[in-house]
Amino acid sequence: MRLRPKVFAIFGAALGLVAAFGALAFPLVVDRLTQAQLFSLSRTLGAYLVHDLESLEFKGDHAAFEKAIDKQLEFVQGLGASSGNYSLRVAIVVSPDYKVEIGHPDSTLGADYSGHADIRAAMAGAPMATALEAPDGGKGVATDADIVAPLRLADGDKRVLEVKLDLSSSLSMIQAQYSKIRLLVIAFIALGFAVVALVIADGIRRAVLLPILRVSAAMEKVGSVDLDARVDPSARGSGARRGRGARDEIGAMAERFDEMVMGLKERFQLERYVSRSTVGAARSRAESGGADAPVTRMRRTVFFSDVRGFTSFSESADPARVVAVLNLLLGMQEEVIARAGGEVDKFVADEAMAVFERPALAVAAALAIRSRVARMAGEIEGLKLGFGIHVGELVEGDIGSPRMMDHTVIGDTVNTAARLQAAAKAHQIIVSEAVAADEEVAARFLLEPMASITVKGKAEPLRVFSVACSKSALSRASPTSRPRLA
Repeated sequence: MRLRPKVFAIFGAALGLVAAFGALAFPLVVDRLTQAQLFSLSRTLGAYLVHDLESLEFKGDHAAFEKAIDKQLEFVQGLGASSGNYSLRVAIVVSPDYKVEIGHPDSTLGADYSGHADIRAAMAGAPMATALEAPDGGKGVATDADIVAPLRLADGDKRVLEVKLDLSSSLSMIQAQYSKIRLLVIAFIALGFAVVALVIADGIRRAVLLPILRVSAAMEKVGSVDLDARVDPSARGSGARRGRGARDEIGAMAERFDEMVMGLKERFQLERYVSRSTVGAARSRAESGGADAPVTRMRRTVFFSDVRGFTSFSESADPARVVAVLNLLLGMQEEVIARAGGEVDKFVADEAMAVFERPALAVAAALAIRSRVARMAGEIEGLKLGFGIHVGELVEGDIGSPRMMDHTVIGDTVNTAARLQAAAKAHQIIVSEAVAADEEVAARFLLEPMASITVKGKAEPLRVFSVACSKSALSRASPTSRPRLA
């Protein structure tokens, strides 16, 4: 999954969790609010009843006074029935001797409440106490209210009022009200979170997501070998865009990415200045943590070519023309050598050095280059090349100083090939006796013996041969058009 869908998926999941939490937590909140409302209703009713009873006037007639109290309790009972908020289960007035003096229902009259701790506490002056209980002592929602309050009536006697209420009807009404607003509350919670989430998501999108996507787009371009790719300046932070240099972590990452790409581009350009073996050695060195490439001894064919008459040409021609002609010649040789299976080890001024695994590949490359030079005479100011090829053992390794190295081959085989090239005339391909003795070379090419030559570093003269042409080209030519030997 890409980064943008991941961010929105995270916020979507968070929104779902908040909605689920709201749906699960709402009933608990409703229960607490309901209990608080029922408790408040009970205390209000108890306080109201105590106030009204203590406000009754006593005119010296105890029977009339008790009847007034009883009438007030009936009124409270009727009020509950008419409003539907509660029903009065028990309402009693306990005398100082802990006997029920006035009671609803009538069956409570005369009952002894001396064993009730809450009645005794109220008689002793404790303030009004209210308790909510589940019906029949169960574990459900508390809908039974028990109110115990001290009374100081107008006749001067201290009494205790106890009222037991059934608040189930009030509970039903409260739950009905909350059920109507439940979905609305959840919707508002979800909407509020959604708005906050969108604001945060937009901030993350602008501050994090879009800059990262811009860096990712630049990475994809670099992956497609577009080393001119750069990160959009908008991914570098607002301060950096305004030129103040301030940037956030993503901006710093974008700058480091651009620096990395520039480094890759520099390395890519540097690869043009060194051989493939040197590039491979550098890569191996990096992968091995900086260890030098192993030094190996192997049998290889070394090819040298050099432009004849180049010094006089470079002295008389325009410098730009000199470079253009030389690049044309060297570029053509690199192309032919690579196609023949060889590798250019280095270019030294107008000289090219290449390495092949088999002598026949080097000879074929030299013939192809000689043919191309003849066809390019007009483009290269009539310049010609001389070639030297030798096969033998050589040493391959990293040569140079700790700060500047070249992965190349050295040894007598290299030196001998260079000496043969120096002895070659224009258009001449000179090969050593070891090359001429190779079975594949003997089978594919027409060689002509030459007079032995003395070269620097060798005590004995070297037997050498000149490559005339390939035998396949000779067989295709008619007797009258046989290729002229170089």
